[in-house]
Amino acid sequence: MSEEISTTSAKEGAPAEPDPQPERSPVVVALVLALGAFVALLDTTIVGVAMHSFTEYFGVGLADAQWASTAYLLAMSSVIPATGWAAQRFGAAHTWIASLSVFLVGSLLCGIAWSMGSLIAFRVVQGLGASMLFPLMRIIVVEVAGRAQMGRMMTMMALPLLVAPVLGPVLGGTLIQEFSWRWAFFLNVPIVLAVVVLSARNLPNTKGEVPGRLDVAGLLTMGGGLVALILGFSNLAKGTAVTSPPVFLPAAIGVALLAAHGIRAARSLTPGVVDFSLFRDRAFTASTSITLLNNFGLYGVVVLVPLFFQQAGGKGPLGAGTIMVAQGLGTAVAVLLVGRVIDTKSNPRALVLCGLLLVAAGLTTFAVAATGEVSVLLLAALFAQGIGLALASSPVMVTLYHSLPATSVPAATTANAVSQQLGGAVGTATIALLLQHYVYVAGGAAADFGTVFWWALLFVGLTAVPALFLPPGTSKQA
Repeated sequence: MSEEISTTSAKEGAPAEPDPQPERSPVVVALVLALGAFVALLDTTIVGVAMHSFTEYFGVGLADAQWASTAYLLAMSSVIPATGWAAQRFGAAHTWIASLSVFLVGSLLCGIAWSMGSLIAFRVVQGLGASMLFPLMRIIVVEVAGRAQMGRMMTMMALPLLVAPVLGPVLGGTLIQEFSWRWAFFLNVPIVLAVVVLSARNLPNTKGEVPGRLDVAGLLTMGGGLVALILGFSNLAKGTAVTSPPVFLPAAIGVALLAAHGIRAARSLTPGVVDFSLFRDRAFTASTSITLLNNFGLYGVVVLVPLFFQQAGGKGPLGAGTIMVAQGLGTAVAVLLVGRVIDTKSNPRALVLCGLLLVAAGLTTFAVAATGEVSVLLLAALFAQGIGLALASSPVMVTLYHSLPATSVPAATTANAVSQQLGGAVGTATIALLLQHYVYVAGGAAADFGTVFWWALLFVGLTAVPALFLPPGTSKQA
């Protein structure tokens, strides 16, 4: 793939910077990238477990402590649109290492935070570092693996996204209980240091088509609009009324900025930080739509299920997290098989629909459960959901590039990452509102959770609509 990009760039008069180092093993590259993404996502889930510890240690309310998560999310959203430009300007591998280094510094600073304000500020540093990691790892995999092995490599990339939310509560609960909340951040330091070293040794820094200057106005309107919109949804998820200023004002500003970005991009002769012309491609549009909608069903699985076992089953955070290992095992089993299947002229549409069907079956089992006590049936449902999540997400990472040229990979990955970030914020807010309305007000019995599980099932059904438009075969591009 790196040779393809270099050839394409040369034809367009903008030669790529050659990679003087020997060819890398795609498996080694994928493992290094997966480890970096895993620690970044693990940090997010562990911080969620540490929220109560923040309130006790700093003597603040939960609303103040929640800013440790909100600030991180907003910082991530602000610079994601610049990922494609940075990957082309500096090389994806160099940008990856720089992002990891910023995340490392932020983790260390968070671990020594002396007040809630300092912790929030250092979480912003962490978020800026983590912002580009997930889209960059996919850009690098496409460069190294090529389309022939992309399925297997992308499936390995999906593993941290699916397993970290399962292991995070278990590991976070243990660290915080046995040591302190500071270890939620200190844990990152040795792992990220190792990933930085391994990345420098194993990742080729191939540059694509030389870009022009960064579209600062486009970044401000797209990044600023995304931040404002997500802030509004984050406040909505905390139970604030839709018409209240903390929700309505940032959401309105966000919509206005995004609309301004779209109008400006439509009038421009060159693509902005997000290339909207990519949405003319059917496979890309279907894949990005699934990414957006899949977050609703995903949060129904990784947020609702642990709460179900805690409130309806009387389990503690650590106990509920341990039960979720069953889902992680299902994901691991699927990952061992689905990558090879994708690379052997499989039908991505059938794989995604099959995955969504398994997730739906698992959610249905929880929706009709009469009790929150652990049972073989509920564990089997978790195992099935783990397999389903892997089947539903892994092929989409490949079909995103189905009929796009190699030169469009950075732009396509950036646009998809923006969609994923927005879908995560909307999905979180939606599930939180449903929980507030149907569970917390009613008392938190198993039957109260049932209605929310039915809503999550509806979201899974909606995700199946764009899945019908996925390509039935392998990539058109060589």
